[in-house]
Amino acid sequence: MLLLLLIAAAQVSAMREPQPAPAEIVVVARSRKCDVSVANRVLSDAEFKRRATEWAAGTPVRVVAPPDTDYRCLAKIAFRLADRGVKKIIFDP
Repeated sequence: MLLLLLIAAAQVSAMREPQPAPAEIVVVARSRKCDVSVANRVLSDAEFKRRATEWAAGTPVRVVAPPDTDYRCLAKIAFRLADRGVKKIIFDP
């Protein structure tokens, strides 16, 4: 009985650990181009790779896209993030 209580307490305390705040990226879809920006600045490929490596360490990424963004553009960004090891992606309209 005591063992069950200890296990339950450990699970509750693990659930209370603060989660890192999601990194917010904005997808900018232009004619024939799909860019990613952070803090109103379009990321170069090198900077995207560097940041994606940091995000892959467990930081969730929140993707914000204008309503008229093409699904292919969003898929391209999701695959680029996944290729870099990012597993937590949240899509916001």
